[in-house]
Amino acid sequence: MFRAKTLFVLGAGASAEVGLPVGDALLEDISKIINLKYDWNGQTSGDRTLSEALKISLNEGREVEKFNSHRHSAHQIIASAKQAISIDNIVDALGDAQTELVAKLGIVRAIHSAEKQSHFFKETHERSNEIDLRKFGSTWYSHLTKIICENRKREDISNIFENLSFVSFNYDRCLEHYLPKSIANYYGLTEELVQDYVQDLRVHRPYGIAGRLPWQNSDTAAAPFGNVRADSLAVAASEIRTFTQGMGDQDKQSAMHKDLMEAERIVFLGSAFHRQNLELLKVRANPNVEVLATVGGLSASYQRTVKNELAKNFNIRVKENGEKIILSDMYCEQFFREHWRTLTADPPSSYSSWVGAI
Repeated sequence: MFRAKTLFVLGAGASAEVGLPVGDALLEDISKIINLKYDWNGQTSGDRTLSEALKISLNEGREVEKFNSHRHSAHQIIASAKQAISIDNIVDALGDAQTELVAKLGIVRAIHSAEKQSHFFKETHERSNEIDLRKFGSTWYSHLTKIICENRKREDISNIFENLSFVSFNYDRCLEHYLPKSIANYYGLTEELVQDYVQDLRVHRPYGIAGRLPWQNSDTAAAPFGNVRADSLAVAASEIRTFTQGMGDQDKQSAMHKDLMEAERIVFLGSAFHRQNLELLKVRANPNVEVLATVGGLSASYQRTVKNELAKNFNIRVKENGEKIILSDMYCEQFFREHWRTLTADPPSSYSSWVGAI
């Protein structure tokens, strides 16, 4: 179990471990999806579900003037993608509503397709809606379940997410889809029962999510995991935000900041530490907070800069509390294996005074 108030900040690398595309791969997927071309016989390239979702969003009837104009925006996105850092940077650079709509549809369609194609989430043949949880042994997801359930009896299921919260900068629903299945399997409970408790898990989504799952409370239409419906795609795309738009909802941002300020341990998983994301997380953190982060694949120079920026972001004096920010040159699954004892330890404030006596 998590003995300290622990908040995980999820970046793209956290989803990459379960088969979701990141970086250039995501841009390439989006470029293929939005490459809408036609001849006299019909659509010859691009994703047909996205094409239908675009028509739904434009509500143009039999006219195609707006649709064709948005296709031209799609072709510009594809051209820009050859040199872009990310799809968000393209939306920011081009700065028009048509580009934004096409990009959002492309993002969500790419996420839904990746969810459906991920071999981790393939349903087993024995029973529908079941997945092979053994596949997750090579990911941090499996370790997360083990820590959540450690020393937690089945009759204490109502407190299963005590001391745990998330901030996810990703659009996918992998975490919410996985947890009910995993925890239900561990305790021999129904997935529906565990879903009720997952509803209460605080997962802050600064940029939104690629549609609510059917069991999640929402006023908007649901988009099943691996969604293939055009109407659900159109709704989901309208609910996400790019980084240039920021979080938008002040109440949601305040709730996120409250969890950040109360956290005793903040853990960054698979993050690239984009400055606009760190700015959204900027708070005066708990004076005893411990910050841990995966920095696998990042250069020594990058790591030094990240450590300084995290210290500034959370108002931590690095010179006095150097060990309060721990960067680990590894990826998410290895991080969980090697930092298991730290992640499950008591709050830092409870043992800091004993360090000198050991």
